[in-house]
Amino acid sequence: MEAILVPVDFSTTSMNAATYALSYAKQTGEKVILLHAYEAPAMYPVYQGAEISPEGLLEINKKELKLLAAQLVEKEPIVRIEHLLIEGKLDDVINKVLESTRASLIIMGVTGNGTFEKKLIGSNTLSVAKHVNVPVLIIPENADYVQVNDIGLTTDFRAVADTIPEKEVKKIMDQTGAKLHVLNVDFNDVRWTNDTPFQSGLIETMFQYYHPHYHFIDNPDMVEGLNEYTEKFGIELLIVIPHKHNILEKLFSGSHTKEILFHSDIPVMVMHN
Repeated sequence: MEAILVPVDFSTTSMNAATYALSYAKQTGEKVILLHAYEAPAMYPVYQGAEISPEGLLEINKKELKLLAAQLVEKEPIVRIEHLLIEGKLDDVINKVLESTRASLIIMGVTGNGTFEKKLIGSNTLSVAKHVNVPVLIIPENADYVQVNDIGLTTDFRAVADTIPEKEVKKIMDQTGAKLHVLNVDFNDVRWTNDTPFQSGLIETMFQYYHPHYHFIDNPDMVEGLNEYTEKFGIELLIVIPHKHNILEKLFSGSHTKEILFHSDIPVMVMHN
């Protein structure tokens, strides 16, 4: 059985992502592995006038993790839940777990850029998404699970054979049974080249079994265009593929005022080829 890895730090953001992962796993037939990575703090917290020992803090983390696992099992008994507590930096721990498990997807939460919550998971989600080899599904803090029936795949129709991870996209489509929407944002054809028709034909051949819907979104702002489309047409999950054109940075950069991740409830899946 393949697994979904869900890093948690017991913040509201990560707890919401864990709840989302539970429902997603029910739809796809996977198990969930809860992961809490911890590092020894510079100062241990004080409880009832006494400093908590390293052992005591470890026990607290164990209890929190077991409690979360039990709560999820109670919600969805049909989904298999496992949990891991590992010392180390989050990125390092995640890579170790990926090497030793069959986790094929990571689900993590992210906190909006207008809030002050700076928990471990929220601040490291984008770093993990950029550097791991498996897809990372990023859950906005206010997103509730809705069955995934429509998936949007973003593309700029450039070097699609080299940039689109065909097998990974097809795997998600097969697991969810969703409809595929191929989305391209342009404005007055400024990104259109002589190669665009050929590249679009490659995508059509690549996903012909899934009978995708093609949508050319006319908007000078790529993020705004995607945001409007996903809301209007009920896209439940958006796939982005960062490469040299850096769509990931465009979507998540703090310099944008309408980032799809921070101003939408649509989960974003980051894939690498």
